[in-house]
Amino acid sequence: MLEFRRYINSTEDLFVVQNLIGAILEGVGIAYLFPVLLTWFYPSEVKYVPYFAVPGFINIILGAWLSRQQERIEDVNLRQAMISAAFIWLFASLVSVVPFIKIAHMSFVDSYFESMSAWTGTGLTMMSNLESYPHVLLFWRAWMQWLGGIGIVLVALSILIRPGVAAARLYRAEARSERILPNLVNTAKVIFQIYLVLTLIGTYLYYVNGMELFDAITHAMTGLGTGGMSSHDASIGYFHSMSIEAITIFLMIMGAVNFTVHYKVFKEKRIGPFFDDVQVRYMFLFLVPAISLIAYGLVQYGDSIGDSLRQAVFHAVSAISCTGFSISDLSKYPELGKFLLGLLMVIGGGAGSTAGGIKLIRFTLMYESLKWTIQQSILPRGAVIKRKVQNYVFTAEDLQEVTGFVITYLAFLLFGTIYMMVRLKVSLVDAFFEAASAQGNVGLSVGITSPLLPSDVKVLLITLMWVGRLEIFSVLVFVVSLVAMMRVRK
Repeated sequence: MLEFRRYINSTEDLFVVQNLIGAILEGVGIAYLFPVLLTWFYPSEVKYVPYFAVPGFINIILGAWLSRQQERIEDVNLRQAMISAAFIWLFASLVSVVPFIKIAHMSFVDSYFESMSAWTGTGLTMMSNLESYPHVLLFWRAWMQWLGGIGIVLVALSILIRPGVAAARLYRAEARSERILPNLVNTAKVIFQIYLVLTLIGTYLYYVNGMELFDAITHAMTGLGTGGMSSHDASIGYFHSMSIEAITIFLMIMGAVNFTVHYKVFKEKRIGPFFDDVQVRYMFLFLVPAISLIAYGLVQYGDSIGDSLRQAVFHAVSAISCTGFSISDLSKYPELGKFLLGLLMVIGGGAGSTAGGIKLIRFTLMYESLKWTIQQSILPRGAVIKRKVQNYVFTAEDLQEVTGFVITYLAFLLFGTIYMMVRLKVSLVDAFFEAASAQGNVGLSVGITSPLLPSDVKVLLITLMWVGRLEIFSVLVFVVSLVAMMRVRK
């Protein structure tokens, strides 16, 4: 810690964070104003406008004031970007609680839980009887998940933060590294355009297959954003439609695939790049055995083969894509089924996608690393092994970073699992399932998450959602820097 303190300049750090957060606050303020537009279609809900318009304008004004010296923030190091990214998610969730407190009459902790769950694309919820809530509030949850899917930071890169070193470092700190185009802001805009087109496609498919327009829009946003918040308590199961379930599976897979792959498909106008991607191939490699075993377990519990396979396919895709939609009560699943879904949630989707979890590329690298280690021991001394996956060459440092991340991720997951198991006196599998869902930003639940949870467990789940969304390291840098800054000031 003493060595680390030498790199701390609290005045400079606060200046950088202030300016970067200012830009993000402007974005959150603008986001607040969109639900107001729904009152044109639902005039009876105009009374809720102040709960969006007032905090929206306050955020815009406050953000503009904080970022008034934005032209001076080009000199941002990675540590400062990580601090900013970690704080942004905490603060954006904080300033987004107003509609939940005022309209849903939820407590502050429950409102913050709902807000964090939405922004991080998790989908765990403290709300029930969803059909009783106004459309503007349900849209607000879906809207936050849609924006959170591509990242608050990425939205800011597209609109508010001008090109440069600060933008690039903030982008990396938010756990994204894909580059479609050489220019970072153009990359952000291309991702945004692809995201929007896929959302519109999903909305159209839902609508022509029987969904009401409002449901079609919200489920397309939360499906592609792999958030999974629904406007119905029964989630996708409410619709009792195979076609709607198939569309949802399509959207969940699209959300879990690297956006570089989407760009190649759109640019080349062929499906080849999709199946050529190593992460897509590993996704299906994990899905096939998991679906088989989950379906087998359901058949043993008395379900028909057809219904068992349907549920297994849907929930397995929902788990590995980290979406969280469901079509049946998972609390009644056999232990093996819940455990396998938990493992899929830990694995997660593709890097460079809206999904959470450890990410497929890291599991790919760990498997390939094992192969390279075996090859190294067999081949003659001095033989050079090219550590290459698809078109990418990885260094020993890359592999160390992956190993360190996986170990740290599993340590957080283990802590969350044990804490809930002891605190709530639930089974190991149920505690693991809920912890994996929160940390993987998934949203599937076996019934543990509810307003009846003790406050400390709610805070634990909020923390796991935050840690999982930022892929741990930004959070650790934020906490260590905060402690170091406090000691320096002393």
